[in-house]
Amino acid sequence: MAYGLKVWDANGNVRLDTADREFRYVAAYAGTLAAGSSRNISVSGLRNDGTWGLNETQGTDGIYTNLSIGTNRFTVTNNGPASASYYVQVFGI
Repeated sequence: MAYGLKVWDANGNVRLDTADREFRYVAAYAGTLAAGSSRNISVSGLRNDGTWGLNETQGTDGIYTNLSIGTNRFTVTNNGPASASYYVQVFGI
């Protein structure tokens, strides 16, 4: 007999199973970038392998910011014509 937890919804569909992966909150980073600049932010263990995620809730001026994941870091880039604020949440998936 296997051990674990399963959660069903009201219609009998499995919503959570032992084989499912759940996310965990790791950290949040905020700052401001000058126009055309980038910033590398270190996060221990971060990898671009589908097991990590970034959530950007941009500041009012941050409509030109882009994110990219690397090994043990992510990069925030401001491609806009003016300074831009950013707020990035990091999750393990």
